[in-house]
Amino acid sequence: MNDPTLKQLYAKAIGDLALDYLEARHGEFDYPLAESKAAKLISGIQTILNDEALDDPECFQRIERIVELFHAAGLNTTRHDWG
Repeated sequence: MNDPTLKQLYAKAIGDLALDYLEARHGEFDYPLAESKAAKLISGIQTILNDEALDDPECFQRIERIVELFHAAGLNTTRHDWG
């Protein structure tokens, strides 16, 4: 699959189906675990935004670090596909 937007749409649909299945089969999805992972990502972004060592006026360093954090979390971005 070459289209990143289409891939993300499929991932969202599959994720929704998986949640529905898990809730139907096991009663409750582990939302606290998912929330914990999301909170860690948000905390990581906040740390990057508050990092005074990343002081370029255009914030390219901060953006790059956030993109790296997203990639480490398995979230794709097309930031580097600008061509």
